[in-house]
Amino acid sequence: MVAFIIWVVLSVMFPPVFTRSSERAVVNSPVNLVTTPVEGIVTKQIVAVGGTFAQGQSLMTLQNPNIDRSLLVELLGKQLDNQKRYEAAKAKLEGNQARLASTGDDIKRYQSAAQREHASKLRGIEARLSVAKQQIDQQTDVVNRNQAMQWAGAVSQAYTDASRNQLTVLAGNRDAIQAELDTARGSSEAARGKVYMSSTDGALGSLAQRQEELRAENVQLEAEIRQLEEYGQSVDKLVAAEQERVERVSNLVIKAYGGGIVEDVTAPPGTRVAAGATLMRTTNCAQPSVVAVFPRSLSKDLLPGAKVKVQVDGVAVPLSGAVAEILPRAPDGDQARYFVPFPPIEKNEIYLIAKLNKPLPDLPGSSGSGTDRCALGHWAKVSLDRPWFKSLI
Repeated sequence: MVAFIIWVVLSVMFPPVFTRSSERAVVNSPVNLVTTPVEGIVTKQIVAVGGTFAQGQSLMTLQNPNIDRSLLVELLGKQLDNQKRYEAAKAKLEGNQARLASTGDDIKRYQSAAQREHASKLRGIEARLSVAKQQIDQQTDVVNRNQAMQWAGAVSQAYTDASRNQLTVLAGNRDAIQAELDTARGSSEAARGKVYMSSTDGALGSLAQRQEELRAENVQLEAEIRQLEEYGQSVDKLVAAEQERVERVSNLVIKAYGGGIVEDVTAPPGTRVAAGATLMRTTNCAQPSVVAVFPRSLSKDLLPGAKVKVQVDGVAVPLSGAVAEILPRAPDGDQARYFVPFPPIEKNEIYLIAKLNKPLPDLPGSSGSGTDRCALGHWAKVSLDRPWFKSLI
């Protein structure tokens, strides 16, 4: 009796020496919630309860006929409007090109007619100039003959002056015709250089101006068509991406972000769910955990990474592990992240969460029917894998 009393007193006064393990521990595992990003109706469950799945594997399918298609409708409207503008610009360009070709043919015809007219006018002026020169030559002979007759005393001075005046008039007429010829030649050369100066080339000048206007407008239309093509390609990509998104969301396939086992299904096929609703709960037996209750006085010995030994109910050999986390308390929100509820905690106690180095096998269920996957829910004993005297060093 005295020895027992001494042991009780020492265990209370020096718990790190006498308390190195905890039997208030349970095998646990974090629960992964499979949720849906959109509302809809669950149409198919691909992995059954208890089935395993790998990362990227399909778990469920949803159908949502009421998906918002406003963005797709808006993009389709922009695509249609751009297509109309593109077709209108292309048709206008084709019409302008036809008008430009027709204007070019008209210019050729008018140029040919104008050149013939200029050539005919030049020949007429040259003929008049030739006649004027001949008249001057004849009048010069008359003046010379009259001058000789005047010197011989056959005619008077007035008679000779009259013939000289006639020669002067003929010379002025020749100079006028020469000036007219020079002007006609300049107009002809300018017309050949597409500079239309005379009234004869008025229609040709209008056609040339119309041709230049059409060419400038065609350049603008070609630039506009290229811009519409580039914009149309970008809108087509957006429409294709949005159509793919709508199709994918309308017939959504829920895939796994990691491997695990399906524990239960909260939304079986036929259930209408809202966005963010939980479809199933899964666990990952590859990373088993144990939740144990220890005295707060052992906090400095329960640092993350400290080695522990775990004896699981139903497993013959003890398992090794390490401290992963220390929790002063675990509210309902934190416990909801795990598959099994935590053991109750008392004053001056803390929760220890240890990660086992190896997965646990499936064990018979507590009720005698079925199995507990990864020994989830089985009680365990967790012991510190470190003598008490090492904590004094």
